[in-house]
Amino acid sequence: MTSWPLDFFSSTPAFAPVLPYLKRFSQAPLHADWLTVSERIQTQGGANIQFVDPDSITEYYELEIYQKGRVATRLNWHDTFNATIWQAYPKSKVALNALHFKAMQADPDSKIRGPVRDAATLFDECGLILPYSRPALLELMVAHQWQALFVDEAKAWGQEISAFVFGHATLENLLQPFIGLTGKCWPIQVDTDFFALDLILQRQELDRRIAEQIEQHALQTPRQLPPLPYLGIPQWWPEQDADFYANTRYFRHARQKSAPK
Repeated sequence: MTSWPLDFFSSTPAFAPVLPYLKRFSQAPLHADWLTVSERIQTQGGANIQFVDPDSITEYYELEIYQKGRVATRLNWHDTFNATIWQAYPKSKVALNALHFKAMQADPDSKIRGPVRDAATLFDECGLILPYSRPALLELMVAHQWQALFVDEAKAWGQEISAFVFGHATLENLLQPFIGLTGKCWPIQVDTDFFALDLILQRQELDRRIAEQIEQHALQTPRQLPPLPYLGIPQWWPEQDADFYANTRYFRHARQKSAPK
């Protein structure tokens, strides 16, 4: 982290939902910098979130957050974006942390994370929230009809479907993107007037709804999070020509189900 590329963040559509938080800094933030800009976020354990040096942590990562509010934050892009996502989606991050804590408390001797925590970790690292108002668009994604979704329905993006980066590893990857990047989606059906809202209000509504679904135990397995080759989203990659979308190694077809014997 030798610079703080605000021009890049401002001109890259994938960063738009978190841009208000990135603009709070003129250079790469230190731990003390987060203390001056962070909004008050409280875990379900009653602790206030703060971003601290990993060397000061005494408990397992999720336990330290739940019980003490202390998020281990290295001074690198990965953890800086994690802190940013905490600010942008506080309700969802608190709910994910509580999910981990409760799962660990329910089976404290287990060394296996299990499908629920696997799904939570996958969404936390490389998740995309996918609001949509027309179900046919979601059907195209699930069926891996990428040409139809990204090219034929290009005008629907931002009007009937959108993608909000939630995974902090995804934000890190977008600093130097490469063909092959894929996210795991949490689709949320919304009303058509959702897309007329200010981007901040859209993000807040999605944060609320994701948190509610986590609390309602909606997240059970990684298979619930369909893949999305997100460089295909209109304007998310500078070379979106016909050859790009014809690359079936990136825009893979759906696997054919085996016929029953």
